[in-house]
Amino acid sequence: MGDAAAGRGVENSIYNEAMSAITQLTAEEFLNLPDTPGKQELLDGELISLPPAMYEHAETGRAFQKLLETALDESRVRFFEGYQLRRGWLIPDVSATWPDQPVSGWLQGAPMIAIEIVSRGNTAAEIDRKVSAYLQEGAAEVWVVYPATRSMTVFGKDATLRVTDVYRCERIGVTVKLDELLPAV
Repeated sequence: MGDAAAGRGVENSIYNEAMSAITQLTAEEFLNLPDTPGKQELLDGELISLPPAMYEHAETGRAFQKLLETALDESRVRFFEGYQLRRGWLIPDVSATWPDQPVSGWLQGAPMIAIEIVSRGNTAAEIDRKVSAYLQEGAAEVWVVYPATRSMTVFGKDATLRVTDVYRCERIGVTVKLDELLPAV
C-alpha cells in the first residue's frame, strides 16, 4: 500500500502512521478529509478506509453492474456511488437504487440492493456492520460476494442465503450465475 493510502504524508491529524483513524469522527471532520486513493466511508463515527480496488475486484463489480442493467434502467444501477445514511456514508461496490431514491448531494438512505465485493482490505466485522446498516436503513437485499470462495451471501430483512452457484432475485427479475460473474481461479 502506498504512503497516501496509508495516510502517511497527509497533513491531517485524523490519520496516524498505521492507517487507522481516530476512534470517532464527526460528519464535518469526515467531509473535510483530504482526497486519498481508495475508498473512505464513515459508519457510526468510525472511518473505514480501503486501498484502491485491484483490477479483478473492479471487473467483478462491472460484471454485477452489467447484470443489474439487464433488469433495471441503467440510471438506477450505480458503481461506487455514495449513500448518506443516518449512521454515516457508505459506498457499495455496486447498487440498485429505489425507483424514487431521494438525492441531496448524495443518494439518501440505503439502496434497494447493495453489493459488497469482499477484498483484502475488508474485515468480517466491518462487512457485518455494513450489512446491518444497509438493512436497518431500508435495503431490500445486501449481496456480499466472496470471490476467493466463489460464493455470495444474500441478506434480507428476514432471511439469509448462502449461494455457491445460482441465485434468482425475484425483486428485480435477474438470475445471478456466479460462474459467469466471478473471475476464474
